Amino acid sequence: MAAEIIDGKAIAAEVREEIKAEVAKLATGGVKPGVATILVGDDGGASFYRGQIEKNTATVGFDYFNHTLPAGTSEAEILALIAKLNADAQVHGILALMPMAAEIEQNAVFNAIAPEKDLDCVNPANIGHVLLGDQLFAPATPSACIEILDREGIELQGLDVTIVNHSNIVGKPVALLCLNRNASVHVVHVFSKDVPAACREADVLISAAPVRGLIKKEMVKPGAVVIDVTTMRGDDGKQVGSLDWEGVLEVAGSATPVPGGVGPVTNVMLLKNALLACKAQTGMS
Repeated sequence: MAAEIIDGKAIAAEVREEIKAEVAKLATGGVKPGVATILVGDDGGASFYRGQIEKNTATVGFDYFNHTLPAGTSEAEILALIAKLNADAQVHGILALMPMAAEIEQNAVFNAIAPEKDLDCVNPANIGHVLLGDQLFAPATPSACIEILDREGIELQGLDVTIVNHSNIVGKPVALLCLNRNASVHVVHVFSKDVPAACREADVLISAAPVRGLIKKEMVKPGAVVIDVTTMRGDDGKQVGSLDWEGVLEVAGSATPVPGGVGPVTNVMLLKNALLACKAQTGMS
C-alpha cells in the first residue's frame, strides 16, 4: 500500500488561519506584531528571503520593518541598529539575514539580538532554552517538523526517531525537541558508521541530508513516518529532496514531499514565533 503524502501546504494554511485569528484578538487590545529584517548588501539569496518574509508577514497582518544597509556597512553600525530594534516596542521579532561581509563577525550579530526577539533562535540563549525544554519558541524548520507530526497525530513519546543531519540549524535542535517529547533519538551524519541501519530502526525518520535521493526504500522501516527537510535543485531545475521518492512511498506509512512538505510549514512557524514573541513582550494572551 502506498504511503500517505503529507500535505505541508494544507498544514501551513491551517496554522496561518490560526495566526490571523490571534492577530485579530491582539488588535482589540491595540497590539500588532511587528517583524524587522536586517539585510546588508545585495546577496541574491538573502534578498529573495527578505522579500518572502515581507510577503508572508503581510498575509497575517503583521507590521514589517525593512532595514537594508549598503555593502560596506560596519559591524558597529549593524550592532547599533540591532540595539535600536531591541529597544523598539513596535518590533517584536528581528531577523539578521545572512550572509554578511566576511569582516562582520556573525556570532557578534547573533548574540546582539535580544533573545525574546530572536525569531531564528540564533542567540545561544535560545538554544539553551530548547535544550532545557522551556523555550518560548524554537528554530522554525525543526519546529515545522514537530508541527507536522502533531497535525498528523503522531505521539513521539516512546518512539524511535532517527535524524540524518547534525547541523546547528536543523539536526541538533530537532533532536532536542524530540527528546523533550520523550522519544529515543539517534542522530547520524556523514561520519556515522552505518546510516542505513540507524534509519531502518526509526518509527520517525527525519532527513536533512544535503544529498539527493540518499534515503532509499531499503533504509525505511515499514510504516514509518518520513520527513524530508532537504531542498535542492535537480538536473531539471526543479526542487528535490533527499528521498528516493517513489521507492520510499512503497514502504513508508507517510512522507512529506519536496516541494510542498516542510517548506511551507517552516514559513508559517517563523510567523508563529513572531506571534509568541509579541504576546510575551506585551503581556497579551
